[in-house]
Parts: sequence; structure tokens; C-alpha cells
Amino acid sequence: MFFASGAASLIFEAVWFHRCGLVFGNSVWATSLVLSSFMAGLAVGNAAVARRGWQIRRPIRAYALLEVVVAVSGLAATLILPAMTGAFVSVARTFVEDPWLVNLARVAMAFVVLVVPTTAMGATLPVLVEAASREEEGFGHALGRLYGWNTLGAVVGVVGAEVVLIARFGVTTSAVLAGVIDLGAAAWAFQLSRSGLDRTNLKRPANGSAVIPGWKVARLALATFLAGGTLMALEVLWFRFLMMFIIPSTLVVAIMLAVVLTAIAVGGLTAALVTKRSGEDLALLPTFALVAGATVVASYLSFRSLSEGAQITEWYRAVWMTLVLTFPTSVVSGMLFTLFGVAFKRRITAAAVAAGLMTLLNTAGAMLGPLMAAFVLLPFLGVERSLWGAALVYGVVGLLTVRGSLAGMATMGARACVAAGLVTALLLGFFPFGMMQTSYFIRAASAYLGDGARMIASREGPSETIFLLEKDWLGKPVYHRLVTNGFSMTGTSTKAKRYMRYFVYWPMLLHEAPLRRVLLVGYGAGVTAKAITALKSVESMDVVEISRDVVAMSDLIYSPADHPLRDTRVRLHVEDGRQYLLTTKDRFDLITGEPPPPGTPGTVNLYTREYFQLLRDRLVDGGIVTYWLPVAREGGYNTSAVIRAFCDAFDDCSLWNGTPSDLMLVGTNRLKGPVSVSHFAQAWNDSTVWSDMREVGFETPAQIGATFLGDAGYLRRITEAAAPLTDDFPRRLLWSRSVPSLSDPRFVDYYHTVLDPGLARGRFEKSELVRGLWPSTLSSETLPFFEAQQIINKVLLEGANTLRDIEDLHFLLTRTSLRRPALWALDSDDVQQLIADSGDDGTGLVEYTLGVRSLVARNYVAAAEFFSTAEQRGYRSATTRPLLVYALCLAGRLSDAALAANGASSASADERHFWGWLGVTYGVKPQPW
Repeated sequence: MFFASGAASLIFEAVWFHRCGLVFGNSVWATSLVLSSFMAGLAVGNAAVARRGWQIRRPIRAYALLEVVVAVSGLAATLILPAMTGAFVSVARTFVEDPWLVNLARVAMAFVVLVVPTTAMGATLPVLVEAASREEEGFGHALGRLYGWNTLGAVVGVVGAEVVLIARFGVTTSAVLAGVIDLGAAAWAFQLSRSGLDRTNLKRPANGSAVIPGWKVARLALATFLAGGTLMALEVLWFRFLMMFIIPSTLVVAIMLAVVLTAIAVGGLTAALVTKRSGEDLALLPTFALVAGATVVASYLSFRSLSEGAQITEWYRAVWMTLVLTFPTSVVSGMLFTLFGVAFKRRITAAAVAAGLMTLLNTAGAMLGPLMAAFVLLPFLGVERSLWGAALVYGVVGLLTVRGSLAGMATMGARACVAAGLVTALLLGFFPFGMMQTSYFIRAASAYLGDGARMIASREGPSETIFLLEKDWLGKPVYHRLVTNGFSMTGTSTKAKRYMRYFVYWPMLLHEAPLRRVLLVGYGAGVTAKAITALKSVESMDVVEISRDVVAMSDLIYSPADHPLRDTRVRLHVEDGRQYLLTTKDRFDLITGEPPPPGTPGTVNLYTREYFQLLRDRLVDGGIVTYWLPVAREGGYNTSAVIRAFCDAFDDCSLWNGTPSDLMLVGTNRLKGPVSVSHFAQAWNDSTVWSDMREVGFETPAQIGATFLGDAGYLRRITEAAAPLTDDFPRRLLWSRSVPSLSDPRFVDYYHTVLDPGLARGRFEKSELVRGLWPSTLSSETLPFFEAQQIINKVLLEGANTLRDIEDLHFLLTRTSLRRPALWALDSDDVQQLIADSGDDGTGLVEYTLGVRSLVARNYVAAAEFFSTAEQRGYRSATTRPLLVYALCLAGRLSDAALAANGASSASADERHFWGWLGVTYGVKPQPW
């Protein structure tokens, strides 16, 4: 019965938190305050029983009524929350310049909506303890069993809600099912009440109160409060730490929470047995409090040796990592909950009152714990020192709960308590400060350090752990990369610049009037913002970024004179993107969005049909939305549901190729066309814009069309089996065998069909959208560039491999005038070429880089000379001699090429492929061959 109640409670919690995210936003302040409001409601229920629990004569019947209240009011809260959006938006608009008042409104409104069901939830445990606490069982045994089974039910609830209920039935129906479960528990309780089991041994205290004077329980109360707050703070710290190694998703968070809850349940059930067998051993509580502190440190130490890897996507590996870090302390914390209850029962007559007071104090601490972790511990101390602090607090809890004298080691329990204290003190005294920086940070970023990049800064903030990586050459940065919670979603590499600048270039070219008002949702590394500020027509740009720490990192990427946020036209809003759109009345010529991938916790609300409709409502007539669609990444998701949602909001939706991993959805508010050829080409007359476009591979106007993948008709055909991602069905991102997903490994062939430039060319020629927007003469000029786009796709998706893909390089050099794709195929870019002009490291690498530049410029004689000089200076990479010979062949100096080829290596498969192709094409190959 109470197991089912626990499951229903966690389903309701998942539903309410999702709905609150839609109403109040998903910023760290919003989510933390909503959680505190939830915990405050539970505390009210605890307090009510602590105050009046002794008056309950039929506790099972009272419990049944509480479950009915939870069911009815819980469903009502689910339905009421969406209707509160307008009221909150009105308040937020009124106090937009005072975030503290906005946060106060969040707390107050969330509390008002949730107070009835959460109060009833908070009262259920102490009331049922009263009924189950019999002479033959004892209070501790009853409390531990009920707490343990209720928490196990919560495990089923949290996993079931994430994997089955919300994914299959939606948010509203999941709330209905939770209500049905609660009503089932109520019916069961009513049946037990009528069976004659519903009685209490409680007698009214002579003084009218069930609680003895407060000063006698002050230390115990403080210890209970600290223990509750420490465990909830630890959950924040643990999850932040684990997210450095596990690709974050809502499923992963549910699994990690399930592991912690399982451990707590095991602790509660274990304590039930321990208290039944050990009776009144006074050393149990301080002993296990000290053990909890020791396990916090020991788990942090052992994580390095008991786990391995980073960017984990397998659920079983995520479970193991969570077990290693959290399970021991969580088990002990579950035991402490029961032991605190036993300690209060020794001082308080009524079982319900004792349980109510203990849970009140524990919940009050739990209400403040996440706030302390997010806004005090993480920003000021970081995870490592905060874990040390949590262990220290458990030590304080142990000292506060020591009762009687331990001198003389009178009992085995007393000896165990002293031993636990010594071990905890030893671990605290020899805590491995610095391990986070020297070991865990490096491991978390290891996937991005293989090319010579190094970590130049790290930042632990309220919502994420951020690393800033830099790859440099000759003392100058080649690129920067932001790694957020162990995963990189943004940076300043050429590949990243290509798709992020494209979000601005496409609307700049297709919007007949100059872009004047622009909204950017998601700042990242500032690449898109910088592209926007490069447009002279822009009069104002609003940048919405949910993380202040992400914004702060850009100060290390840009100089003050080059910083996009220092532009006087820019206004920064540190807020959830959806909340900003709800509260602003402004309309924009362009809205471009680059939030984290939709599988990231708290981000799905920025990919639903309702959100896309909100974007459309914020456009001026003829305005354009460009939106990031990340695909083919670790921890993938059903991209078809996102495309379907976007096309439901935009009748003229279309899909474009920023990079093969970073597609761009485009929708407009009745954009008219076609634009003139002169308007389309004018960007190439702006020196700044043209330079930026050329750097990312857009060298001629005709290239733009070659990134086309499909218009609305095509997108609706390929997603016809998919249901759209909506606010009520936010888990449609999960895999479905019946729906092809662009990022599902089972549909790799399908994904490449969408990307295939040959097929895309046919769709481009037939597209009504293209005919309506594109200059007709430019359309015909675009067609040949689809063949080059095939090579660009390959280089961007797989990386450069000059020897293996020599045919592609040869095509680019001899059949096109393009330079940047050829430069990328040679594993170089504009940044490296600029750095090569600034110095010389004496290794021959500069000469090699200049040889690549000459080859791309079709100055083959100069290229051969540079490659020869590079080799003479000691630079002997796998491509140096082959490119020297190839340049001589292109220059027509075949005899020199044949001489240079003699003795060249042909050991690898790529080398043999290159020399085989060169022999067929020019008759030149190493001797002997």
C-alpha cells in the first residue's frame, strides 16, 4: 500500500516539475525554488502531524483520506499549472528589472498550487507510523519498514514515469494514473480500517501536549535538520560530479535518482531490522552519522579506481558509476532517518508526533540543502571542497547525537562509535584536495585533449561545470572549446563557426529588407552573436543565455575590443529562453536558437510545438527563425519528433545543412520572395561579412543553395510516422522502432539519404520553397556545387584524411575554384594559415602549412618548394612527401615527381591507396612498388 503511494508521489513530482518548468522556467533559480516549494509543502504536512498527531484516533482511516486528497489535489495542480502561465508572465513583466521579486513570485505561486497535495503527502508517513507502531513491532521497526517500502515505490515511480508513462501516455494522463494509484492505496487503507486494525494505543498526554520541552531535544533537532540538508546537498554535488562523465539526459538523471533512492530504501529497511534487534543501544545514531561522513570521503577517493571512462551513454555503466559514488552514503543516510525517529520516540509519547517532528526537521533541512549546494557550495567551494564539508557536517551530526559517556568503552556500540569517529577524522584530515583538478577534470575532458588542446580555465557554477580548452600554435589560439558537464556543444573551430554563422547568413541573404532586430537564444561561445554584430543593419540584438557562467567564460575567448557582448547594440538576458519569449512584447526580424540538445535535462521545452509556435508569434511579418538541430551525436534522440513539431508551427519549414552533425531548421512568418540576385550577392561586397563567410566555406553566392536538404513537403513525408514533440508529450524523443530518426544508429542509411547531395539536388530543383525565394538564375548556378558539398560533408563528418581521400582533393583543385574545402581536406584552415604568417617554430611545420596554402591557391611550383623545405627542416609527416610529389605532378614536372617519389613510404593502407591512384593518374609511384 505505502509502496504504491511512493510510486504515485514520484510520478506526480515528475509531472509537476515538468509543468512548473513550462510556467516558471528551467533556470537554476526557477528549478531550485520550485523544489524548495515542493519540500515546504511536505514540511507543512509533517508539522501538522507533529502538532496534532496525538489527536488522531483512527490513523489508517486518516491515511486513506490523505491519499484521496493527494489524488484529487495532485491532479488539480497538474491541470491548474498551465493556466498560471499568464499570471506569472504578468508579474514577471512588471518586475522584469528586479529578479528577486520575480523569484519570490515563483516560490509563492508554486507553493500555492502545490501546498495541498504536498501537505497531504508530508502527513502520510507519520500518520501511518502511528498505525503500524505496535508493541510487538516497535516504533523503529515500523518507521524503517514504511520508509523503506515507500522509497522503493518511489524508485518504481521515477523510472516508470521517465521510461513508460510520460513517454507513452503524456504528462496529463500520467498524472491521472498517479491519482488512480493513490486512490487504490486509499481504498486498501479504508478496507484495513474497517477490518478492526485501525486503532491506536495513544493516550492524551496529561499536559495536553505530546512533546516535551524544546530545549531537551534541541541538539537532536539540529542534528536531524543538518542530516536532511546534507543528503539533499550531496545529491546536487553527486549529480554534478557524475555529469562530468555521463552524457546528461532525462533518462540518465532518472536512473541516477533511482540508484540513490534504492540505497536510501535499503538503509531504511536495514535500520528496521537493526533497531528491532539492538533495542536501545544509544551509540547507533552517532556511529552511523560518523560512518556517513567517512563514506562520503571514501566514495570520492575510490571513484577514480572503481570507474573508468567519460562521455558514458550506456545505462549500466551510468548505474555503476552512481553506485560507486552514492550508494554507501545513501544507505547510511536511509538508516539515519529511522534512527533519528527512534531517538525522537524516546522523548515523545505519541508515535505520530515523534515521526511528524522528525520528518519536519529532516524535510526543513532538505528544503534548504539544494539551495545551499547550488548557490553557495558549488560557486564558492566547488564539488571537491563541498564534499569535504558534507563529510564534516556528518561528523558534527555524530557529535551532536552522542548521548551519555563513552568513557570506559562500556559497550560494543560505544567502541564502534569511537572507531567510526577516528576513521572519519583520519579521512577528513588526509582528504585528497586537488584530485579534482589533477585527475577528474582531465579525465572528464579527455575526449577533447587528443589534438593537443589544453585546459586553460574551469568554472563550477550553480548549473554546470565548465572547462575552457584551447589549442594553440606559435603562442596563438587555433580554437577554443567550451566543455559543459563533460560534453562539448560549442566552440570556435572552423566547423563550429560554419554552422553557427550560417544561422545568420541564411536569413541575411533571403530577407529582402535589412535585418534590424535580432534575438539570439543560447549564447554559447559567442560565434553567432559575433556574426550578428558584424551586420551593420542590425539596430538591436537581445541575447538570452540561461547560464551566467557560460557568459563569463567568453571573457577568456575575446579581447574587450572584439567581445560581441561589448557591442552597444547588445542586451544580455540571463534567463530561460522560453520565459524570455513569454515575457517580452518585442517582435523580431530574426530569431535564431542554439540551446543545448533536446535530450539535455531541462531543455526539451525549447524544442516542442508550443515553443516553436511562440517563436513564430514573436516574428514581425516576413521574419525568419533559424534553429539548431543537432544530430548523429552520443546519447541520441528521436529527431523526427522535433522536425514534426517545427513543421506544425511553420507551414514553410525547411531543413539545411550547416554541417552534417548540425542541421538548421528554417521557418518564417510569411516571408515573400524571390529576392534579387543583387540583394543575394551584396554580402560578398561587405569586406567583413565576406571574409567571415569565406572562412567557413561560403565563397560564392551559388554555394548557399547546395546546403539545401528539404522543404516542408519532404520533411512531412519523412516524419509522417512520427508524433510531434509537445509540452504534454516531452518524452517522444525516446527511441521508437517505427519512427526513423536522423540520429538513430539503426537508421544510418536513412540519415545519409537525407544528407546525400545528389538526392538533395533533385529536391532543390523541384522545391516550391526554392522557386519562391531563390533568384532563378542563381538556382541554376547552384546545381554544380552539390557535388562539392558531398566532399565538404565527408570532411566535416569524418575529418581530413588526405591520402585516403586524394580523389576528393584532386576534384576540388582541378574541377572547382573553391579554396576552403580544399584547405579543410588538407587538414588546415584560415586560422592556421594566419598563424603561419606570424612566426616560425623551426620544425618545418610553418613551411608545410605555407605549402598547403600554395597548393590550395593552385600555385603548384611554390607548394612543392615549401613541402621540400619542410622536409629538409625535419618535418616528415605521413603527407609531406606525398604532397610534394603530388604538387610536382600538378605543376607538370613529372620527372621531378618520379625522383621525389623514390623511397617514399607505402607501409599504410592510406599510403598505398594514394600511390596507387597517383600511378594510375600520372604514372608516378615509388620505386620499387
